[in-house]
Amino acid sequence: MRRRTFLALSAGITGIAGITAAATGCALIGGAGVPRAGRLSIVAPAARGQRWDRTARAVAEVVTGDGLAAAAQVGNRPQEAGLAALHSLAAPRAPFAREGRLLVAGAPLVAAAEMAGDAPVAEAVTPLARLVGDWAALVVPAGSPLRSFEDFAAALRRDPSGPVAGGGTVGGCGHVLYGMIGKCLGLDVRLLNYAGYPEEADAAEALHGGRLAALVGPVRSFATGIATGGLRPLAVSAAARIDGIDAPTLMELGIRLEYSDWCGVFGPRGMGAEDYDAAVALCDRLDASPRWRALCAREGWDRVYLSGNDFRRWLGTETRRTREALYELGLLRAADTNCGVGCAARP
Repeated sequence: MRRRTFLALSAGITGIAGITAAATGCALIGGAGVPRAGRLSIVAPAARGQRWDRTARAVAEVVTGDGLAAAAQVGNRPQEAGLAALHSLAAPRAPFAREGRLLVAGAPLVAAAEMAGDAPVAEAVTPLARLVGDWAALVVPAGSPLRSFEDFAAALRRDPSGPVAGGGTVGGCGHVLYGMIGKCLGLDVRLLNYAGYPEEADAAEALHGGRLAALVGPVRSFATGIATGGLRPLAVSAAARIDGIDAPTLMELGIRLEYSDWCGVFGPRGMGAEDYDAAVALCDRLDASPRWRALCAREGWDRVYLSGNDFRRWLGTETRRTREALYELGLLRAADTNCGVGCAARP
């Protein structure tokens, strides 16, 4: 197999063991010398029960349960793909230690801001930490003639617009990943045929109804279908093979690409150094919490923790490669990213 174009996820996601960065002293949760935050207001740019809402409520549960904050409440702002939530955090109202405000969001919001021509997420708010992520899979129906990823890749090389792949909304994580895969295969990405569906059930119906050749989406959403034999996984986007999923990684297949639909925590734009340090320390203690780790395991969330300046720098890189993918898919007019040097600068 020939080598393909390198598209790395950067130093951020390189396997769970390699990316979990627990800061010195994180084990002292609730102990001496660990200040407790006051009231936290956590914004979830999603409707009640949706992914980011569940993550935000899990954060609130852990920080109050572990005594990291006196109280925490979650507010839902599902409109405008969360862009309105970014602007609601325009500037701090009070010291973080007394009244902290946080936004729980991730990869889809980065793409939405780029497609809207808005300021990059890293400039609209203050990046604090990347918490969890969903690895993706490329799956086909059990009866598909495409028996392997190489079969699928060969079909795309014969006709990039031939096989119709489906997944989440156009410009979302599944679409972006599909474009990155196409680029790694050396294809004209604009010719790829992708159908976006707002609901996973609609995409699954289209696949089993013969209107789609494959689906691209979170591994967890395909787990039942794979376990019962209705779906065949061709590849996963993780750094290492995933337990219970009999499929190679893209890296194993010569596609030098890792990709996760990640979710993180952000603070208001213009946080001062003291507030910023306090907010990052809260995130560090959250990730080190046994309660949080048990909750992530129960929910099936992969911890992909990265905080502070490391997260900010990674986010600048991730924003640029997301924008490049959106441009190559024909969803943006310009190839250059809105994310300038400010994406890597400490607030």
